[in-house]
Amino acid sequence: MRNIIFILTSIIFISCQEDFPIYDKFCTKKETLNCLSYDMLIKDSDKKRLQNAFRFEDNKSCKYRVQLLKYHIRDCNNPIVKSVGSDFNGYIRVTISNGLNCYYKVQSDFKDDEDGAFDRVLNKIRQEF
Repeated sequence: MRNIIFILTSIIFISCQEDFPIYDKFCTKKETLNCLSYDMLIKDSDKKRLQNAFRFEDNKSCKYRVQLLKYHIRDCNNPIVKSVGSDFNGYIRVTISNGLNCYYKVQSDFKDDEDGAFDRVLNKIRQEF
C-alpha cells in the first residue's frame, strides 16, 4: 500500500514539471563570434545571465546584436487564440542577428514557469557557445 501511495505521489510531482521542447534550428551560424552587443531594452539581471551563458561581455561596437523576447499570450488580442485556449502561456526567445540576417535563435515555451523556460534557453546557449 505504501508503495502505491509513493508511486502515485511521484507521478503527480513529475507530471507538474514543465517539459517543453527547445527550438533552435531557425538560423545557420556561418562564422565564429568574437563579440556581442546586447539590446539596451534587456533588463540588467537578464543581461548578466545572457552574458554568462554566451561568455561575452557587452561590446556596443559589435555587429552581432542579442535580443531577448519574453512573450505572454495574455497580451494577444486575437479572439480565436483566446477562445481556443493554449497549451502554453508564452515563450522565451533569444536571437542574435547581424543587421537583418539571423545568426542564431533559440526558443522555449512555458505554461506557468517563465523562469524555467529562461533557464532552458540559457542551458541550450551554454551547450552551443
